[in-house]
Amino acid sequence: MGTLPSVATDPGLLVGLLCGAAGFALRGTEAAVLWFVVGYFVGKSIQSTVWTLTGGPTAR
Repeated sequence: MGTLPSVATDPGLLVGLLCGAAGFALRGTEAAVLWFVVGYFVGKSIQSTVWTLTGGPTAR
């Protein structure tokens, strides 16, 4: 049984990387760091909302 990379299983990292890339493209390094952090917490909020509505993460 294989495992998925953490980016595929953690929406915080995925959204953080997308926001960080957009921040870097638009404003540079400092904006990339800021938007990575913002995107990470937005992804974690989405994950928590989904877990609340569906009853939590699936058993592994």
